[in-house]
Amino acid sequence: METSAAMAFDETEWVLADAPFAKDLDVDWVVTDGDEGAVSGVFFHPSTAGRRRICLSYAPFGRLLPALPDPSLSFLPPAAYARSSSRGLLLLRGPWSTYYVCNPATAECRRIPLPPRPHQFNAVPALALVVRPDDPAQFYVVCGLAVGDNGYRFETFSSASGVWKASIVASSVDAIVPGSGVSAAGVAYWRTSAPSVLAYDPATEKARVIRPPPGCVEAGALWQLGEAGGEGGLCCTCVTRAEVLVYCLRESDEWTVLGSFPLAIVGGDDAVEWDNGDPIACKETPRPLRFESTNLEVVLWVDGRVLAVDLETRRVRQLRFDGPTPSQEEDYVSYIGTVPRVTPVASS
Repeated sequence: METSAAMAFDETEWVLADAPFAKDLDVDWVVTDGDEGAVSGVFFHPSTAGRRRICLSYAPFGRLLPALPDPSLSFLPPAAYARSSSRGLLLLRGPWSTYYVCNPATAECRRIPLPPRPHQFNAVPALALVVRPDDPAQFYVVCGLAVGDNGYRFETFSSASGVWKASIVASSVDAIVPGSGVSAAGVAYWRTSAPSVLAYDPATEKARVIRPPPGCVEAGALWQLGEAGGEGGLCCTCVTRAEVLVYCLRESDEWTVLGSFPLAIVGGDDAVEWDNGDPIACKETPRPLRFESTNLEVVLWVDGRVLAVDLETRRVRQLRFDGPTPSQEEDYVSYIGTVPRVTPVASS
């Protein structure tokens, strides 16, 4: 297989990294099926002819079949949307303020008690599922509800107590970007339109606003939040026309660069010469997606394909859709397959 200065995503030219002959190839980027701790796949709601379907779908990364006991997802409730994922658990929102926490790896799904006050279905709250770092079977469901034009108050459900609790003080912040909620190290995070990052710790009931990484405020930059690496802290993928940068948030709320790789925006079959390593070639600037991995791995939409890119091993995995590829406007929820059971909770 020939290599060039710009490595393009042509499936016919890739090999599996664990193939017997892969170790003899002189290449910089190879496709793999992933390993333990890598992002397993994504949940999404495919749309057809401009109309959104309720049916939830799952697509795995790599060439393996979905590692789910029920790939049809028949154990999930109907008319429910995937909103967030954390450490193998999936948060769904249904009508009439119903919320479900599921583990697709064990085909378990439980409805949590209704919140004290209904959450309007046409005014989707900012949602995040937060799994406790000290106990993977315990979780919080965090709902950020808009208060006026520039503030949010939080309602949180705890699986340990089995009840909802509302924050007393509203946090003053710009509008939260829909579908941006993630969790890391027991804290919920969202992007805002400022731009900034809103953080809420359900254990301490404290919120704070964090400045985004410096590259994210540049004109034309695209960015998304997630969790990556063994430390389990908040990370951010920032994509410009020149490179992909992955930042990590430190205790002082300062951002440090974990890794990066260059991009080559090309037209047709043209390639671009780079001095700082072999870039990934693409026709349009990639769109970062929410991500979760114990590896230094991010998820990108690249020219009609959803890719998991490991910045340490330089391995790339492609999402395998069973049918037509959904559009980049879909709300993809990254997922890591784990086996902790969903903690039973009391029903109201």
